[in-house]
Amino acid sequence: MKVSVASMLPSVWSGDVVAVQRRELAELQPGQIVLCRREGGLIAHRILSAVGDRLITQGDSLPHPDPPMTTSEIVGQVVSILRDGHSVSPQQSRWQRTLSAILRRSDFCTRMTLRIGRRLQLLRSMELLWAS
Repeated sequence: MKVSVASMLPSVWSGDVVAVQRRELAELQPGQIVLCRREGGLIAHRILSAVGDRLITQGDSLPHPDPPMTTSEIVGQVVSILRDGHSVSPQQSRWQRTLSAILRRSDFCTRMTLRIGRRLQLLRSMELLWAS
């Protein structure tokens, strides 16, 4: 599935492709990214905690957690991320956790991160054109 929003910056960028595998609720752990059906669409957010038969999730760059997810809303776990032809781990690194905390608190930093990301993506596309 191709990602089209920025709620998981910096772990998942718009344009990334995520691979999802079905998982039972008991197999899911805090820190993992899950794909869920919500309000007629699909969202991929990180698990904060499990409360009974519900998951509490939140986008890495969003300031507040989502309403609890029921097991019927859970599609599966994001097991890999493909970015510019390279596999990226869905595990959040220390620098990604730090940047996520900044993005949750600053719309300006989020806009600048998106702008820089778009420019880097454009540069990578140009490199591919020059190489061919």
